[in-house]
Amino acid sequence: MAARNSEALEVFLKVAADSRLSWRAVQLAGRGISADAAGVVWAISKGKHLLSGEELSDLLMEQGDLVDSLSEGWRSFDTGELASADFEDQLEAIVAGLEAWILRASR
Repeated sequence: MAARNSEALEVFLKVAADSRLSWRAVQLAGRGISADAAGVVWAISKGKHLLSGEELSDLLMEQGDLVDSLSEGWRSFDTGELASADFEDQLEAIVAGLEAWILRASR
């Protein structure tokens, strides 16, 4: 099993490189990469020092749920089960979720 940050990065890079998707998806992938990287930096540099193990675990499980949704959405799109417009809408919601997660986590 891939580390959560590697799994998200892998999907975002696939999205950015896929010619079936719009420039909107590429932009969302870039935002997703930034949000994911900010989450990793925060967890390593601050989260593990500021929070109890249980608090950090709960936050990381929330992040993991978003990454699971990202991976499932990509799989559905890549296999043709999900139209590109629907995938892009899901991608936007997931990226917004990751951005909101890092804002909540860093408070």
